[in-house]
Amino acid sequence: KTSKRSVTHTRHLINNELLRLRVNIAALQETRLPDSGTLRERDYTNFWQGKGIDEVREHGVGFAMKNSLLNLVELNSDGSEPVNLISAYAPTLYSSQDVKDNFYDQLSRKIQAIPNGEQLVILSDFNDRMGADHSYLLGCLDRYVVAT
Repeated sequence: KTSKRSVTHTRHLINNELLRLRVNIAALQETRLPDSGTLRERDYTNFWQGKGIDEVREHGVGFAMKNSLLNLVELNSDGSEPVNLISAYAPTLYSSQDVKDNFYDQLSRKIQAIPNGEQLVILSDFNDRMGADHSYLLGCLDRYVVAT
């Protein structure tokens, strides 16, 4: 079970790293937080959706959004086109085919529910395997990839 202190410490580290990298909106995967919620802190507000309170704390997705953007996100009074963000966490290679099919069915339904003409951004950990040689990625990912 994840302790409240460890969750607070992790959230603090993530928010500091996002601030250092000057990230406005980040999709978060493997949050391991229960249910759904929102927590506003000094620089970022975190939104998450996880498993039920009585279930094992695994997986989970969310967003960290810079507080200065929140009034722009909540109100769309200027008539600009809405932007829909999806944060997804795909099953691993070792998951059963049923689990994988269920994930992609749910993702497809979410995408199809977005009205035509609205923008869509999918930010995800698709759990892809890219082989052992990652040298070709060095020039494009280094600054933005944060992993443990």
